[in-house]
Amino acid sequence: MKLLLRAEARETERRTPLVPRDAAALISAGAEIAVERNARRIVDDADYARAGCRLVDPGSWVDAARDTLVLGVKELPEHPETLDGIYAHFAHLYKDQRGWRDELARFVRGGGMLPDLEYMTGEDGIRVAAFGYQAGWVGAALGLRGWLMRARGQAMPPVASCESRDVFLRDIKALRDGVKTPRAIIIGAKGRSGQGAGDLFEAMGIPVTRWDKEETVDLDRAALLDHDILVNCVLLHGPGLVLADADDLRDPATRLGVISDVACDPLSDFNPLPVYDAPTPWDVPFRHLGEERDVWLTAIDNLPSLLPRESSGEFSAQLLPALRAYPDGIAWRTSKAAFEAARLRLT
Repeated sequence: MKLLLRAEARETERRTPLVPRDAAALISAGAEIAVERNARRIVDDADYARAGCRLVDPGSWVDAARDTLVLGVKELPEHPETLDGIYAHFAHLYKDQRGWRDELARFVRGGGMLPDLEYMTGEDGIRVAAFGYQAGWVGAALGLRGWLMRARGQAMPPVASCESRDVFLRDIKALRDGVKTPRAIIIGAKGRSGQGAGDLFEAMGIPVTRWDKEETVDLDRAALLDHDILVNCVLLHGPGLVLADADDLRDPATRLGVISDVACDPLSDFNPLPVYDAPTPWDVPFRHLGEERDVWLTAIDNLPSLLPRESSGEFSAQLLPALRAYPDGIAWRTSKAAFEAARLRLT
């Protein structure tokens, strides 16, 4: 196995899909691993070198041999326009998201392959590795912190990555003094993200309603809107579910003050919260949704990067068995099948 861990292009991305401990395990089994130097990455370059990885310059992935697995977390830079290798990362293309044709065409032109990490599943159809738990935990934490700050009449500042969950909890606990306790609802509570969100609310003593498929088949929207904080953890692959629209947010009976969209899929036609059209950036993490009602939304599309050390360690451990089985393991076959299906739709 030849693997190149690339430096992330996004300024706010500090995660890594492979930590030195797991890289060393692959190397001991015969893998050759190169790691692009990256000062932003939560793990020091020197730690990879000590694990037996070869350090290379950022951007080396462009010239990697075609049989090298180029591994990353988020999207590739816009150039080059032709991709001829094997690139595994979260691309967010296969549900017809905005711009999917142009991005996928880069792989088709060069004969490249995109085994998207989101579509790497086992025999049971469940993803083999996911950042979901941390995304749900952080999304709930941001939603709660934003609601508490609005209750205090404070502006919601930019966000930055933290070393641990304890830092988030400490800041939120300080805001709770003298403020009433809100009611929260989680949609998609049984999934990884929903479980993370639920654990955050429980840790903070916040009453939480947990809904999943059973409760959303025949949605009681009035009951949903009778909460202070809504955390959406449902990532849809087809139409059918709308949790709240602009009319709902204008309704005087609406209690909602903050929406945290952990799933964050505004570029898809299947967005269950059609009240916004782009993710919220780290420097402006909350968006005001209207003048009639004081409702705010946060929708950061790389939430786990706010807890990069914990997120990276957990994800890497989950991904390691699939990397050991590269390139013929079930997870690679399912992901490549998703790529082929998207490629056929493109043509």
